[in-house]
Amino acid sequence: MNLIDQLTQEHQDYVLKLTTLADTIEGIRVNGRGDYFIQTLDELLNPLTVDLDAHAKREEDFLFPRLTERTPNSQVDLMIEEHQVIRALSHDFGQWYPLWREGDDGAYARWADPALDLRGKFSTHMQKENLIIFPLARRVLTPAEIDQLVSWGSR
Repeated sequence: MNLIDQLTQEHQDYVLKLTTLADTIEGIRVNGRGDYFIQTLDELLNPLTVDLDAHAKREEDFLFPRLTERTPNSQVDLMIEEHQVIRALSHDFGQWYPLWREGDDGAYARWADPALDLRGKFSTHMQKENLIIFPLARRVLTPAEIDQLVSWGSR
């Protein structure tokens, strides 16, 4: 699987994880803190913080520089700006959720609100990449670069 296919698959996986996150937040809002919700959030913490950042970094390190040099008006700058917003929301979830988990009820809004915003921002961003950026990359990358993407995507 090449990197573009891998990133597209990851987008789908993140949408599912973010939907689970939103459902869990709604469950907490309705039912209060519970072991099921804590377990679900614990399982989502690393994928929606560390892994999500690594996902964005792969896009920024390989795809975006090549697109910028070949198609200067490709919206890459906008994608990078959106990555920064997504990272900030992800960071808030990663910073404040553990405090709430350990009993700081005041930390709830500091992670839950950004987590819900993360879902919306990521979904919109992902659609731009899937529908505009990735098809553009498939058109402007050389066959050798596509081959490089295969090995680079498995790192």
